[in-house]
Amino acid sequence: MMTERLVVLGGLDLDARREFIASASGVIDKAKGHIKLDCAQLDVADGPTLGMLVMVARFAQRRGKQVVLDMPSVRVRRDLDEAGVTNLFAWPA
Repeated sequence: MMTERLVVLGGLDLDARREFIASASGVIDKAKGHIKLDCAQLDVADGPTLGMLVMVARFAQRRGKQVVLDMPSVRVRRDLDEAGVTNLFAWPA
């Protein structure tokens, strides 16, 4: 099963977040496997970024797919945990 990979950036404005969600949704629809979000360049998961990630994860779940967060910083993992959304994502082994 192949995994699709997208890079997540922080500090995106509203239009850029909408564009990322649309792009991710297209990838999810076409993906044969899981979707991996590369979080190496994401320093913090602020409210807008959390919302974007949650929308992508829920879209994937409705299609029977899973979003894997790859290389999140300790801070990003803590932000997701504090927001109570950690369970929406898979983590690389």
